[in-house]
Amino acid sequence: MKKTAVFLMSLAFALPTFASAASLTSDQANAIVGILEAFGVDQAILLQVEQILGLASPVTAPPVAPSLPHVPVVSSFYRASNLGFDYSYNAPSFPPASFGFGVIGVSGGKSFTQNPRLVQEFNWANFGSGARPTFYMNLNAPYGTTVAGHVSSPENCPTTTVGTTTDPTACAGYNYGYNAAASALAYTKSNNVSSPLWWLDIETANSWSPDASVNDQVIQGAIDYLNSQGIRAGIYSMPYMWNTIAGTNFVPTQIVNGQQESLPLWIPIGISDQIGAGDYCSVGSPFVAGSPIWIVQYETSPTAVDQNFSC
Repeated sequence: MKKTAVFLMSLAFALPTFASAASLTSDQANAIVGILEAFGVDQAILLQVEQILGLASPVTAPPVAPSLPHVPVVSSFYRASNLGFDYSYNAPSFPPASFGFGVIGVSGGKSFTQNPRLVQEFNWANFGSGARPTFYMNLNAPYGTTVAGHVSSPENCPTTTVGTTTDPTACAGYNYGYNAAASALAYTKSNNVSSPLWWLDIETANSWSPDASVNDQVIQGAIDYLNSQGIRAGIYSMPYMWNTIAGTNFVPTQIVNGQQESLPLWIPIGISDQIGAGDYCSVGSPFVAGSPIWIVQYETSPTAVDQNFSC
């Protein structure tokens, strides 16, 4: 580099001192920049000089997009390629031992109802599989006789009156789901049975609001209560039912022990053999974004206990 250029480069870096000692006119500032350009000063240095002389606005760093929270997928509670059964309050029989796992219905088909055979089914599932059973509970929107006393807390909710009927708000739906889960858990505790994982049964056979936001909050309320007790939740449904009830964009959240986690899926797909269930584990798509499929249900006979294949 020529000595003159070196001198001008030094001048460029010394400009903050000059600029603070005396204010330059715009013509003087432009003249300095022109001299530097004539000597081929690097564009990055020219920009710094222009900023010092007030000819260019300071460069600010582009905004950094907020990073999305990492939602880990917890390892399945069920050994892969294992066979199991689920038992409802009206299961026709106990399957013969031995099998891989059992899932027991806590409720009697709807929210705030109870499975009178809970203990017997729990004990058989535990004996027949040698593995700790997991639970499921039915959910529905707040309609009927079970609404009274179950929508006023934990949130303080208004109601919307239409004609002579009272439609639930999303807030009331949250309280209803929250209290339905609390009632179901209290029932298991009174019978001295427990599970670290509860499935929420979301089916169109039960009563749901035409407003998906109400149904979403019923589901989220139940999840939040179970999570508050250190229990993980999963979703039992199929794509059509889920989209009809919860909508296509609802993604429930789950926080266990301060950590956000995805909700696993248990899918009934109307097939009648183990091979089809296993195939669905490989090619089936989750109906909740980011949720892994843990179990696929199938029926060998309409009078048999539902069978399940763990993915």
